[in-house]
Amino acid sequence: MYVGTLPISALKGEQNVRADTWSRNNPDGYQRDPTVSRVNAFARYVSKGKGVAPLSVLLSLRFVPKFNRVSGNHGFLDIPDDAMLWIVDGQHRIAGFRQLAAQNPAYDDFPLPVVLLPTAEDGEDSLQELNSRYEEAKQFVVINRTQKGVRADLGERFLAKLARRESPGTISELPRQITRGIEWIPKAIDIAEILNTSEGTWTGKIRLPNEPRGATIVSQKSFTDSIRPVVDNLTFWDYSAEELAEMLRRYWSALRELCPEAFKAPADYVIQRTTGVFVLHRVFPAVADVTAQVHGRLSREAFREVLGSMKIGMTSDYWSTRGEAGMAGTGSKSFSLLAGRLHDALERIHAETRKGKGRPFEI
Repeated sequence: MYVGTLPISALKGEQNVRADTWSRNNPDGYQRDPTVSRVNAFARYVSKGKGVAPLSVLLSLRFVPKFNRVSGNHGFLDIPDDAMLWIVDGQHRIAGFRQLAAQNPAYDDFPLPVVLLPTAEDGEDSLQELNSRYEEAKQFVVINRTQKGVRADLGERFLAKLARRESPGTISELPRQITRGIEWIPKAIDIAEILNTSEGTWTGKIRLPNEPRGATIVSQKSFTDSIRPVVDNLTFWDYSAEELAEMLRRYWSALRELCPEAFKAPADYVIQRTTGVFVLHRVFPAVADVTAQVHGRLSREAFREVLGSMKIGMTSDYWSTRGEAGMAGTGSKSFSLLAGRLHDALERIHAETRKGKGRPFEI
């Protein structure tokens, strides 16, 4: 294979540079048509002056090119003007640069890193075509099925740093796939770290990225995702991470008093695992609202009284791996179903209380 650069001007013509896309008329193709939104997003990102394209694109040559050696393994390839270059990996980037070059000719000279893979062999032309397509498709599948995205927990920690360091305008220039929902992540991570390192129900129970399981019960990713209904709730926007962590610490302390066996042997119960955190954090805003209305402040004792009045979901048996919560499943639909039942139980008992106008929570 050959590693080098090609100017965007050499890749502008779709009649000579394209992906082998599948269609009814081309059943041997192995790629999809490019997604317009992804092409546009890439072009916008680069055009802002904040983005570069440091990764190479992979192109296939279904012919044997002539290599003009300059010194050692360095030189130039002779590629005829009428030769076809087949895009194996990078069609969205190439399409994005084509879009930019059409708007601004200055992009014509941009040197795009490329890997050129000659897939032709000696033999009949029809057999060469078949072998080339097979090799291209194999490379395409290997690249797209084996590459691993950044782990979600590490990605979220980086997004938290990004939100603190970058200005809002800079963040908005990043691809939307990266920044979607970034607003709540920094505070959620701060809350998880406070609960994990301070004395309470969650001390040392939240597993950080690259840490062994040990005595931890739930991953940072699951925990931070589970508290999004709290952090992203308009009612709690003006509270700091420390204040929200204190609310949740008291909330979980009350739960531990109501379900002591579940917290003594967490491996046999799901209350501190993915099921429990997603369900109980989903109902937290409603519980906090009732608690503030009835008791005036969010103390551990107040949380315990309100939670205890609900009956449903406030026993260790309920959260056992063989109990109702444990047998419900671990998908979002299961979490919604369980949270809905707890909401219903809360409404039945405190419907009249919740008719009043809410007020800021006193911690």
